[in-house]
Parts: sequence; structure tokens; C-alpha cells
Amino acid sequence: MRLFKHGDSLAIVIPEGICKKNTLKENSELEFFEAEPGLLILSSKEYIQGKLKKIVEPFILNAPRVVASPAKPPVALPSLLVFSTEAEARVASAKLESQLAKGEVLAVLGSDKKYYLISLDFYNKTAAKIAPLLASEKTFTQLGSESALPLRDLSAVLQAMKEKGEVIEKKKGSFLLVK
Repeated sequence: MRLFKHGDSLAIVIPEGICKKNTLKENSELEFFEAEPGLLILSSKEYIQGKLKKIVEPFILNAPRVVASPAKPPVALPSLLVFSTEAEARVASAKLESQLAKGEVLAVLGSDKKYYLISLDFYNKTAAKIAPLLASEKTFTQLGSESALPLRDLSAVLQAMKEKGEVIEKKKGSFLLVK
């Protein structure tokens, strides 16, 4: 596939065989994601909603509780859920409303304009790794290399720490722990 200019944007043409196999037609609704630099994902909205439902549904408090056997630990909330669109984040947030209200899940809009849902346990563990590094002012790049955390995790938790007033951004991309 090749990109071509379409107005002020770039466009691609999806080959006919792929369209038929995936029942795509003109005006089909698709979502486009950058999973990581160089890895782009194009997906139907129906597929995403189905996957999202499978990820989030086990955590709905109104769902019947399943008692785990000793050999099988109970299912835990994923550490970090990332959404590219506000609509996806709203669907997930609605399904996790009670956990959000209890503070078991934190919701933040990252500086990358992605929406993050962070389990409290993941937040606490990751913040504990970041906080000691911020005794002196550090850039995001410095924090990334010193913490050895995935940048997505660092970005999400750092934003949550800012929202909680634990960290300040002294200047764009430069952070310091609030004492």
C-alpha cells in the first residue's frame, strides 16, 4: 500500500480482497491507532467495541461474582488501559464507574492526548519508582532512562501524579516532586 495526498491529509487505498474479507464498504466506520512508532492499526469500530467489552466487562461490579479456586487467582483489573478516542474512554469509564468512584481506578488525559485508565495498584507501584528520581528536577527523557519504565507507563502515571498535586511541571517536559 502507498500513501497519497487527499486534500490536506494523506490517504490509503484498502485492496478489494481485504475489503471483502472484512466486509468493509464505503462509509464503514474505522478507527486508526498508533500502537507504537511505526506500528499503525486500522480496525472496525465494531471489532474495537467487542474487544473493549471483553477487557472491561469482568470489572463491572454488577456482574455476577465468580469465586476463584485456590489454583486460579481472581481476575485483576489491567494495570493500564489506553484509549485514543474520548468515546472509547467514556465507554470504559462507564463500565468502571464504581471503581472510579472508589478511587480504585484513576482516569487521566495524557499530554499525548490519549486517555488512560490506571489501576490504583499500578499507580502506587509506578509512582514509588518515579518519586525518588524527582528529588531534583528531571526531564521526561531523563526519567525514562533512569526509571527504565516504558514511556507510555511513565507518561500516564506522571500525568496522574501531576493531577494529584504530587509532582509539578516546572517548565514543559521538566518535573519536580512536591515536598
